[in-house]
Amino acid sequence: MTDAASSPEPESSSESDDTHEADDARESDQPEGKSPLEWTVTGIGVLVVLFVVGFFVYEWVSREDAPADLVVSLGSPAAKGASVEVPVEVENVGRTVAQVAVVEVCAGEASCAQITFDYVPYGSRVAGVIGLAAPLGGPLTSRVVSFVEP
Repeated sequence: MTDAASSPEPESSSESDDTHEADDARESDQPEGKSPLEWTVTGIGVLVVLFVVGFFVYEWVSREDAPADLVVSLGSPAAKGASVEVPVEVENVGRTVAQVAVVEVCAGEASCAQITFDYVPYGSRVAGVIGLAAPLGGPLTSRVVSFVEP
C-alpha cells in the first residue's frame, strides 16, 4: 500500500525554469566576443608595447661604445660692471655620458676662467655663464679641460 503523502513529490519545475530564464537574460545582455572598440584599443596597446621593445632592442644593438665628445659654443659677451659675462653651451655629441666636465674660456692669455658641468648626458646640451675681467684682452677661445666617463 502506497500512501501519496509518503512518496516524495517532484520539485516544481516553475522554480528551476525561473532560474534558467534569469541566466538567459544575463547572457543576452552581454554581447558575443569583443566589440570593435575593444579590438582597436587592444591593437593599439600591442603596437605601443612592440614599438617600445623594438626601440630598446635597436638602441642596444646599434649603440657603439664611443667616448663622450664635447663641443663648446660661446655666446655673445655682455658687459656687467667690471666683468664680462659669456654664455657657454656644451653639447655631448658622443655616445657616453660625461661627468664633471671642466671648460676653460679665455680672452687673450691673461684673462681665463673655468666652468664645471656636473653631468652632460650624451645627445644633449647644457649651458652656463662664465665671467671674465673687462675689457677682454683678445678674441674668445674655449677648450674642454677634462671630464670623467662613468
